[in-house]
Amino acid sequence: MKLIPDWELQPSGLRPRTVFTIGVFDGLHQGHRTLIDLVLKEAARLKAQALLLTFDPHPLTILAPDAAPPLLTTVEDKAEVLAAWGLDCLGVLGFTRELAGTEPMKFLNHHLARFIDPAAVVLGPDFAFGRDAQGGPETIRLWLAGLSPRARLVQIEPVAGDSGLLSSSQIRQELKEGLVERAAQDLGRWYRLSGVVVHGQARGRNLGFPTANLSRIRQLIPGPGVYATLVRLDGQTWPGMTSIGYNPTFGEKSLTVETNILDFDRFIYGQDLALDFVARLRPMVRFESPEHLARQLAQDRETARNLL
Repeated sequence: MKLIPDWELQPSGLRPRTVFTIGVFDGLHQGHRTLIDLVLKEAARLKAQALLLTFDPHPLTILAPDAAPPLLTTVEDKAEVLAAWGLDCLGVLGFTRELAGTEPMKFLNHHLARFIDPAAVVLGPDFAFGRDAQGGPETIRLWLAGLSPRARLVQIEPVAGDSGLLSSSQIRQELKEGLVERAAQDLGRWYRLSGVVVHGQARGRNLGFPTANLSRIRQLIPGPGVYATLVRLDGQTWPGMTSIGYNPTFGEKSLTVETNILDFDRFIYGQDLALDFVARLRPMVRFESPEHLARQLAQDRETARNLL
């Protein structure tokens, strides 16, 4: 799959025949998968490239920072998932206040018609864009009629999962509650958290459970608890157990994400690391002593090993 990290910097004269969709697509959940599958189907039928045009940063980060949700997927996450789904191209359009104030038809002509020849457009439910969200499916339809009369517009209905209509907001709530198994069902894959390994308090090592402490995390951190995770590092995968919380046994007040990587003994400070959350083993609790905590961690490790 081709990733275009700055959509506006690409050459404007090529204009390949394209079936596209547009939106934030945070999470790339099973509802999004249904839409992308339709984009791929239409692209194959029309012998066109399949494109998703997304925004970075999340629009609410610019328009209403206090209401902006924590991300479920970074651009890099999206690229990996969409490549696995078979998409041809992911374009990233930098979101700014100026972009938000663009009239809908001007947005379509300046940011799309310059770069692609639209063969079809696939939209999700409640699609709106442009200044004051004035643009919608009918705007797209009129734009296509004037630009490429044979191009068609397809809009899908909301997609339901086992726990109701699928949405990124719902998955965020599941993760905040530590329901990583349910989130995985809605996503169609394990939820991933990524960051950089930094030095911690070395308490895990002193207890016999050395941990990789994760910092510079850009995605939503699941709720406090101990989890069975798959650890991705340098293109390899290890089983692990991850603790998220405030270390109540030691009375700490800052949230930490610490992973004991099973059967692993390397110094990895400063390296990029990703965690796939497979299951929640237990809630975060305060133990009477470090020795009690160590005994519980030994049980957690065996449970994680068996699960993974």
